[in-house]
Amino acid sequence: MLKHYLLIAIRNLLKYKTQSIVSIIGLAMGFTCFALATLWIRYEMTYDNFREGAERIFLVRNEDKNSKDGLSTVTPSPLAAYLQETFPEIEQAGNTRGGDSEFKYEGITHQSSIIDMDSALMKTFPVRLISGNTNFLLPDNKEIAITEELAEKLFGKENPIGKELMIYNEKRPVCAVVQSWGTHTNIPFDIIEANHQYAYWGAFNWSTYIKVREGTDIKAFSKKLYEHTIKQDHTLLEHFVLTPITRLRYDHPIEEATVKFNHILLFALSGGLVILCSLFNYLTLFVSRIRMRGKEIALRKVCGSSDQHLMGLFSIEYLLTLLAAIFIGMLLIELVLPTFRELSEIHTATNGIYLEAIFYSLFVAVLSFFISLFPIQYFRRQSLNAAIKGTEKGNGKNYFQKFFLVFQFIISIGFIFCTVVMIKQIHFLSHSDRVVERAGRASLVFSTKSSEASLREELKQRPMITTILPGNHNAFIPFTGKQYMTTKEWDEKPASANEIRLELIPSGEQICNYYNLKLLSGKMLKDDDQKDKVMINEAAVREFGWRDPIGKYFQKFDSTRLQVIGVIRDFCKESPTIPVKPIVFTVQEYYYSISSSGVLLFKFHEGQWPECKRRIDALIKEKHPEFTFYRLDSAEEEYNKFLQSENALIKLLDFVTVVCILISVFGIFSLVTLNCEQRRREIAVRKVNGATARMIIRMFFKEYMLLLCLAACIALPVGYLIMKPWLENYVIQTEISAWIYPVLLICLIFIITLCISWRIWKAAGRNPAEVIKSE
Repeated sequence: MLKHYLLIAIRNLLKYKTQSIVSIIGLAMGFTCFALATLWIRYEMTYDNFREGAERIFLVRNEDKNSKDGLSTVTPSPLAAYLQETFPEIEQAGNTRGGDSEFKYEGITHQSSIIDMDSALMKTFPVRLISGNTNFLLPDNKEIAITEELAEKLFGKENPIGKELMIYNEKRPVCAVVQSWGTHTNIPFDIIEANHQYAYWGAFNWSTYIKVREGTDIKAFSKKLYEHTIKQDHTLLEHFVLTPITRLRYDHPIEEATVKFNHILLFALSGGLVILCSLFNYLTLFVSRIRMRGKEIALRKVCGSSDQHLMGLFSIEYLLTLLAAIFIGMLLIELVLPTFRELSEIHTATNGIYLEAIFYSLFVAVLSFFISLFPIQYFRRQSLNAAIKGTEKGNGKNYFQKFFLVFQFIISIGFIFCTVVMIKQIHFLSHSDRVVERAGRASLVFSTKSSEASLREELKQRPMITTILPGNHNAFIPFTGKQYMTTKEWDEKPASANEIRLELIPSGEQICNYYNLKLLSGKMLKDDDQKDKVMINEAAVREFGWRDPIGKYFQKFDSTRLQVIGVIRDFCKESPTIPVKPIVFTVQEYYYSISSSGVLLFKFHEGQWPECKRRIDALIKEKHPEFTFYRLDSAEEEYNKFLQSENALIKLLDFVTVVCILISVFGIFSLVTLNCEQRRREIAVRKVNGATARMIIRMFFKEYMLLLCLAACIALPVGYLIMKPWLENYVIQTEISAWIYPVLLICLIFIITLCISWRIWKAAGRNPAEVIKSE
């Protein structure tokens, strides 16, 4: 019996081969999007799950309105020990610091992740020792531990113990080989060095982790810690926030991933909508075919087929299509997997990715199959009754098909609208004059200020460099150091106002001209102005609550009164999702950088950055070997990193949008083909009664345009409601222009016209006598 059903199912798929191919490809695309999106979400939400007691490990941070996302990224070194001594709920506590760095071995430079660790942190994050000793955990020790993978990469089969690596221009002997935590962690490492602690509470340079005792009421403990205040060494710490290490990847992450977690959620939602669109598309076509096979169903019933036999027949055909779609979906995953890996940063083995993708696809296929049994059973009965009574003419209202066609239109229009608004926003962020000028601007950070004068002269001789900014200024993009000042007293201060923290930029006219910052009122601060003259930005004006800030005074920590002589328009020099902070510009010589490194800002001819960078790299390697480190950055390239998640999201949504459009186009074409087949007798009768092919085309066209307009009336307002809050996440926002709506509608009408015209023209051009004779 099963073999018989399979043969009939294959026969019917081949009979309607165009619709079958369209359905299988559409479902395959849907399965691909949904499986990859679900896999990505699961991967992001399982970082550090491998750790014992991972649900009890937390990162401790405190609220800071001047930091990204409102939480500090670093804490002082003594905090870990203090917390463990103060709170009995804490079982273990430790801190660490580190990140990506370079080291040299045998003159070759390598990239690596280096973290600091001590015995306290080792209890929270155990590391398995493979060979050697634990001297790398001793305070002020120069020995290091390296991972098994790094040891094999550098030394092959040689014993790495005792070998020396050049780190921070210092020889560091290897004392141990340890097992890596892998890449599916928020704290990856290749090298471990001793955690150099500083007892001073004012030095913020560590990440503090705690492990609470089993049975601890996390909600109550979090509240208790949040209300706790620490005052040490003139440093105030309050409003501590706990972030579970398993959620650190997406809950206020220290470092943003290539694609932000909320953007991955959008992609996952998009994948879900694509699978819905493709399933509804196939179900619509499948039900249409059932209705067209009414006579066949009736004949089978007369010949003794039971309801269970008929349901088995249709179920086999439906499942066969789903399995074919899953197979094609796996082939599509094979094609897009390299790009997907690069974008998602998923390092799982390829076999694991395929197994997960198959599991998710099978889950959706089984779920959709059981859901589809209800409409299949309903329309099977309808078709059977109509065939027996002789009323099945194929010219019914087809509400089921029309409903799901409108649904597909809604999804497609929504995706297109949202993608257009996103592209418009990203373009606006890249070209807005609210962002500091970036084109043709770069910064060079170097380790030895004593070489600044000679380096400046050498750079002037490079033909692609047009201007070098006098003095030593911190770059805005990427920022090369931030300084802050706090004021508690200012003119017209309300009694209820708290202190205000302002970012300090020790420069005036030079930095404003370099970045093309706009002066709104007052006058520009010059280097020869008195030291008590300053400029502030609009955000600072709002914080002070001034209506006319020019001439107003505020007081800094040493009681010096500073007078505002100018107001600079707010500008964006960080991620466009971070609100503009209050800023004060001072005379450059008034403040100095505590860093021993130097910074040079310069302009270069646009389009010559690769050559410019190559020549500066060669210059430093040849004439300045004393630099233990240097960093050369283009402001344009660094700013584009702020938008890399948005750009990746647009690429993903572009793909999803194209898939949705293709599925809808396939669905329309297939539905029109079936509709023309169902209504061939009606078309023939109309032609006999004088209707022309143009009139018949107009009849079909009007029907589908009404469905499109209905879908647009739903999709466009919903798209607006979705995109408006999304835009509000950005400091600089584009407008959702009115031209988007008619242009989008015209493009869709054009696509649908191309899609249906040929098929309807072919049906309308058939000889009515032959059609009626065949009936």
